[in-house]
Amino acid sequence: MKIVKKQIRSLLFVFVLLLNSCSANELKIVLEKKSRTEIVIPVEPSSLERKSAFILQDYLKRMTGVTVDILSTPSGTKAHVFFIGNSLFNSAVSNAALLGREGFEVRVQGENIYLRGGSGKGLLYGVYELIEKQFGARKYDQGAAWVLQRENLTLPKDLLMRYEPPLIYRESYYPSSMDAEYLDLHHLHRFEDLWGLWGHSFFKIIPPDRYFTAHPEYFAWTNGRRQASQLCLTNPEVEKIAIGYFKDVIADNPDAMYWSIAPMDGRGYCTCDRCAKVDQEEGGAQGTLIRFVNRVASHFPKQIFTTLAYGYTAEAPKRTKPRENVYVMLSTIDVTRQQAIATNPTAADFRRQLQQWSKLTANLFVWDYTTQFTAYLNPFPMYDQYHDNIAYMYRNGIKGIFEHGSGTTLSDMSAYASYLQAKSLWNPTIDPNRVSKDFFEGYYGSASRAVQRYVEQLIEARKTHHAVLDIYGNPITDRKGYLNEKEMSGYRKTLNAARAEVAHDPLLANRVNTLLLGWEYATLEQAKTYGSHPLGFLKQVSEGKWQVDPMWAGRIDHFVDDVLKAGGRELAEVNGSLEEYRNRWLDIMRRPYGGSAILGKIPTFKPRYLEDYVANGDRTLSDGLFGDTDYSYNWLLFNDGHVELVFPLQGEQTASRVKLNFLFDPVHYLFLPKEIQVEASVDGKIYQDIGMQRVAENIPTDNSAKVHTVSIALSQKKMRYLRVQIRFPKDLPDWFEGARRRKPLLAIDEVSME
Repeated sequence: MKIVKKQIRSLLFVFVLLLNSCSANELKIVLEKKSRTEIVIPVEPSSLERKSAFILQDYLKRMTGVTVDILSTPSGTKAHVFFIGNSLFNSAVSNAALLGREGFEVRVQGENIYLRGGSGKGLLYGVYELIEKQFGARKYDQGAAWVLQRENLTLPKDLLMRYEPPLIYRESYYPSSMDAEYLDLHHLHRFEDLWGLWGHSFFKIIPPDRYFTAHPEYFAWTNGRRQASQLCLTNPEVEKIAIGYFKDVIADNPDAMYWSIAPMDGRGYCTCDRCAKVDQEEGGAQGTLIRFVNRVASHFPKQIFTTLAYGYTAEAPKRTKPRENVYVMLSTIDVTRQQAIATNPTAADFRRQLQQWSKLTANLFVWDYTTQFTAYLNPFPMYDQYHDNIAYMYRNGIKGIFEHGSGTTLSDMSAYASYLQAKSLWNPTIDPNRVSKDFFEGYYGSASRAVQRYVEQLIEARKTHHAVLDIYGNPITDRKGYLNEKEMSGYRKTLNAARAEVAHDPLLANRVNTLLLGWEYATLEQAKTYGSHPLGFLKQVSEGKWQVDPMWAGRIDHFVDDVLKAGGRELAEVNGSLEEYRNRWLDIMRRPYGGSAILGKIPTFKPRYLEDYVANGDRTLSDGLFGDTDYSYNWLLFNDGHVELVFPLQGEQTASRVKLNFLFDPVHYLFLPKEIQVEASVDGKIYQDIGMQRVAENIPTDNSAKVHTVSIALSQKKMRYLRVQIRFPKDLPDWFEGARRRKPLLAIDEVSME
């Protein structure tokens, strides 16, 4: 190992040396690169016992270069023996039956070391705890584990490690946890391994494409008709089909621990007379859900069923308690991430729901969210909350936690998030500062101080600018806050300093460069709204005429390639592939910029646009930039059914055409206008109609977001003022299947005049 790497991990090196200093109070496992020990497993070992022995053997060899033999009985030629598993030798020392399923015990007694585990993976976890805690190995991400090589290896004679994890389900869903050894070493689970049926499962149990045509009564009555949005949970045939389904799938997968019965991700729950009666008794649609799950679960008392307290089922029912074999998984989806769950005002409903459910059952899990799903790489500084939120949930009786990160794709600080979450899930009472220090020093080496400073800068900026960290946010939302021009410049300087520290080490340099991808992503996204600003992607070539900066295409290509090399596959949960990202930029760069007679002319608005999404403010509709399918980029939003825009012109003009862009996105309650009236005036007081167009309402084949351009031919009149009257529906269309508690919105982008 290079000297510099030894220096990078100097604290850990000293720690391990102290552990292995020669003393009468220590067992000398390996002395001067010679083995003084052997590993003994039962004569007929289980697969877990065999695996645990091989892992211990492998790490001993990687640390010392010595191969320790694995035997079924002690040879009598070694000073010490590792006894692994439920052998007769171990039975005389400790009773494994006292250990919980995932509990373990590592005990030095006399001259030997005894490792025992519960009925699950406890033995394997004990081996890894020994390797990590006593021998100093680390596995910081999905790459190779790090070990300190040495000639001598010892263990304290009074060593006793015994632990049972308080959380029975522990998942941190990040790229690191796609690595099998990372999962085992950090004692994490995967829902694929534990659940026979996971998540939003209604339509896996009763698929609409199989049943809806012949039996629409199996599905939800909503908005006056049967729809394949959810199931009708009071229909006895639905219950029979569900019971039959679980008989088959449980027989096919008897080792699965959990089975999900949960609504689809969306609303549209059943409001038929039977369901409505139950829901009225229970205080909401959670009533029919819990009663249905209970009825199905009663037929399978040896299985555990899970369901979701999420969206319209988040509240606890007033009367019905979940059965003993029913676990409820609460969701934090409505919680923003600028403060910890324990104190965050946006978590007040979650805290109340947790208390209410706790009165009904002790079997509670939480589905928590720890990434920005619309912008995985965007800096998302909730770093100081990973541990605190897990500790809060543990203190409040939660038995299992799913930390929903970016899954298989790279995201902001994903290696750190996964590492700290894993340690906190295994032991919610750990000191997070100690774990963080260990991670940064081991993972970033001599760049650790600069990287920690980068993290601190982001947290400080989050607090200073009172940022709202929305899991569905983006870099645009905070370009005047913690991602403003000044702050972004500071982050770049710090990351450049980190990169300079490790320029000599390809592995560490790559890790720092991966952090820089988050900064670059935010910069590229913000450029879409900066236009010809120095941080934008346009250059002015003449009055009212711009072109794309020639270097921009290369910059996009370089970014996409670097993300791929770093393990990124998607930039967002929906429509986030790297190919789509590149193609969206290609579309942006192909557009003509300039040429409108009202370019740069700031209109008056009646009424004003909604303040939640201000884009480029009053300049948005004539700044030459075009919005994409994300309503928070270059779109102004309006409500109340009518918008009036008045553009002042430069001198007296005539025009032949006006174009307007609208965003159709029913998922976010954005609909098209009904009618657009264009008017001209010379004095700003008296207006004449010069063009009008009605927009036909068509029932969409899907609810995906689309940009809709309306082009209106004008009768040419001299004018100094252009007025555009836009009328849109005040009520949701009949075909809309979502919640009807909100009113329609209108999103307008660029208005141009030729």
